[in-house]
Amino acid sequence: MKRSIRPLQNRKDRPRFGAIFLATALICLIGLILISRELRMGIVGIPQSNLPAAGETVLLLGVIILGSWLSGRLIRRVGLPPITGQLMFGVFIGPSFWSWVNRPEMTLINASQLVSLQGPESLAVVMIGLVAGAEIDWPFLHKKLRVIVTLALGQIFFVVIGVGLISFVFLDSIAQAVVLATIAATCSSAVSVALLREMRHPTDFARLLLATTVAKDLCLVLTFSVVLFFVAASSSATTTHQDWYRVILHLAGSIGVGIALAYPLRWALARIERRMTAVVLLTAICVAIFCSTIGIAPLITALTLGYTARNVAPLTTISFFATARRLFLAVCCVFFASAGAHLDLAALTANWGVVFAISAVRLAAIWTGVTIAARVNGLSLEATRWAWAGFIPQAGISLALAAQIAVEFPNEKWVSSLATIAVACITLNEMIGPILMRIALHKVPSDK
Repeated sequence: MKRSIRPLQNRKDRPRFGAIFLATALICLIGLILISRELRMGIVGIPQSNLPAAGETVLLLGVIILGSWLSGRLIRRVGLPPITGQLMFGVFIGPSFWSWVNRPEMTLINASQLVSLQGPESLAVVMIGLVAGAEIDWPFLHKKLRVIVTLALGQIFFVVIGVGLISFVFLDSIAQAVVLATIAATCSSAVSVALLREMRHPTDFARLLLATTVAKDLCLVLTFSVVLFFVAASSSATTTHQDWYRVILHLAGSIGVGIALAYPLRWALARIERRMTAVVLLTAICVAIFCSTIGIAPLITALTLGYTARNVAPLTTISFFATARRLFLAVCCVFFASAGAHLDLAALTANWGVVFAISAVRLAAIWTGVTIAARVNGLSLEATRWAWAGFIPQAGISLALAAQIAVEFPNEKWVSSLATIAVACITLNEMIGPILMRIALHKVPSDK
C-alpha cells in the first residue's frame, strides 16, 4: 500500500502566530475591557455584579500573559532578561504607576482587581516551586552541601549586621532594624528558576545559586518568625503574633505535606502516559487549593514535592517535569507581571534616600559574605567574582514577610513606615536583581 507523500512546506511559508498577531490580540483584549467598563458605568441602575467582574478577570489574565510575554521578548532584544520586561509591564498596568503620575483613571488593573488575581498567582507560585524543587537532585545537593551552607550563612551574617546597623541609624530602633535586616537577607527563588530556565543546559553554578537561595530562604522564614516573637515579647502594645512553636509546626507541616504528596504523584505518574499537560495543571491546582484550605505555605510545599518526586522516582517523573518546564514561560508571565503590578513606586520615591542607602549596604554585604565564602570553599575565580550577583533579586517571599509585619502588629504606629521602607527596598532589588544575576550566569563558564 502506497503512502501519500505530501510536499514539505517551506518553513517561511508556514503560518505562525508571531508577535504582530499577539500584539493585535492584546490590543483587542484591552479594548474589550475598556468597552465593558464604559458600558457598566454608562448604564444607570445596574450594579457591579459578580458575573461581569469574573469575566473581566479572565480578560485581565489574558492581557497579563500576552503583554508580559511581548514585553519580555522586546526587552530581550536589548540584552536584558525577559523578567525585567515582565516586571515593567506589570508596573505599567498596575495601580501604582498611574497613581504616581496622578492619573489613576488610566489604571488597567486597580487594587481591588489585583485581589481577584490571587488564584492564578497562587497557581504560578506552585508551578515555580515544582520546577525549582526538580532542579535540585540529591547527588548534587550532597556534593555541594558544605558550599551551600557556607554561602548562605556568609551572606546572612553580613547582611544582618550591615543592614541592621544602617537601619538603626535611620529608624533609631533595634527591634525595627533587626526586622528589616532579616527581610533584607532574603532572595528570590522564583527569579533564580526563571533565569535558570533561560539556559538550555543549566550549569552547576546556576544550580548552586538556586539551591543556596532555596535553603537560605527556608531558614530565614523560620528566623523571621522567631524575630517577630521576640519583638512582640518586648512590645507593650497588644499584638496578634503567634507563638514560635506554631510557626515551626507550620513550616514542618508544609514540608511534610510536600513529602507525603510525592508518593501518590509517583503512583499516578507510573500509570499515566498521555495528557501530561493536563496532569501538571491539575496537580498544581490541587496543591494550591489544598495549601489554601489547611493553611500551609504553597511555595514550600511545592518545593518539597518537586524535590522529593524528582529524587524518589527520577525516571517516572521525567515527563511530568519536562512538561512543567514547557509551561514555565506562561507561569513567569503571570507571576512577574503580577509582582510588578504590586510594586509601590510612591513608597520608593518618598523614601528614596533611606531605600538607596539600605540597598547599597545590602549589596555590599552580600558581595562581602558570598566572596569570602566562595574563597573559603575554593570556587573558581569566575564563580568567586560573580556569585554575589545571584543573591540580589527579591520577590515573593520578601514581600510576604514585609506584609506579615502589619498582620502581626496591627496596633503599632511604626508598622506602616517600616513596611513601606521594606517594600520600597524590595521593589528596587526586584528591578535591578535579575539584570545582575543574568550577567553572572553568562560570565561563569559552564564547567564551573
